[in-house]
Amino acid sequence: MIETALHPTPRPRDVLREQLRAVGLALRVPAAATVALVGLVTLLLTAELLREGGRVDFHPEHQMLPSVVGLLLPIAVWRGEARFGAGFLWTLPVERRRHALARVFAGWAWLMAAIALFVLWLLAFTLLSGGSLLAEETLRLLPSYSVRAPGPIDPAAVRSVPWTPQPLLWLVPFTAATGTYLLASALALGSRYPLRWIIGTVLGVFLVGAIGDAADVKWLAFGPSNPLESLLNGPYGLDTLFTARTESLKIDVTLSTGESVVVWRGLPDLGQWAAATLLWIGAGVLALLAAASRHREGRPA
Repeated sequence: MIETALHPTPRPRDVLREQLRAVGLALRVPAAATVALVGLVTLLLTAELLREGGRVDFHPEHQMLPSVVGLLLPIAVWRGEARFGAGFLWTLPVERRRHALARVFAGWAWLMAAIALFVLWLLAFTLLSGGSLLAEETLRLLPSYSVRAPGPIDPAAVRSVPWTPQPLLWLVPFTAATGTYLLASALALGSRYPLRWIIGTVLGVFLVGAIGDAADVKWLAFGPSNPLESLLNGPYGLDTLFTARTESLKIDVTLSTGESVVVWRGLPDLGQWAAATLLWIGAGVLALLAAASRHREGRPA
């Protein structure tokens, strides 16, 4: 005689709905603290705009905050969960890996909602200050080889170029947060001690750089040709994912007239940003699937 279960196995959408609710409850305290901080910042910025005037143009691609939030959010998503071994998450009648991926997806859904509110917040300040959304701007362009030249820069070497903001770059906060969230989630899900890996990696990078400087080994020392520099600020590096290179392409220089100005070593390239975004998000997806495979049923914890 075959015995049937009292309750059927939960459907995927039911699992996802419960994970959305559970993750939302887990994020209540961080969300409340964030709302309070945003409210304070809003009051301070509004007072400054009313007192000193000025304008804020709409450039969500310049902001690093979405990347940082995506990097830190998995800490809150998995806080208090026994990722390895027995735990409430793993006792439900759903395969462990599916549960883990559903929780990651739930965290990503809440992350996208938060980033959307952040972009709307930037839009409100742009409209409040009378800033522009798509108006043409004038940027100071200086070839990269001139930036490395010693001493003040000849003003004649700097040329003004028109630049129209690209609406597609408004997606940068969403894609940047997604990339960092996937990579951080893979580390949190695949490692028992993710903080040890993060701290060890950072210390190892600085140690290798210090050894390279001391031994005069150029490919190890920090510098423009260093692999770490390429990873961070190269055409397909992390800054391309984070800000479409709007941070690494800008540099402060001093002209021979004594004036300090911001110049661009190049203009943001949509093709580079799209390629870097696909590269890093693809790497995050593969890393996450590999990490989730550690939680297949039947595998030792």
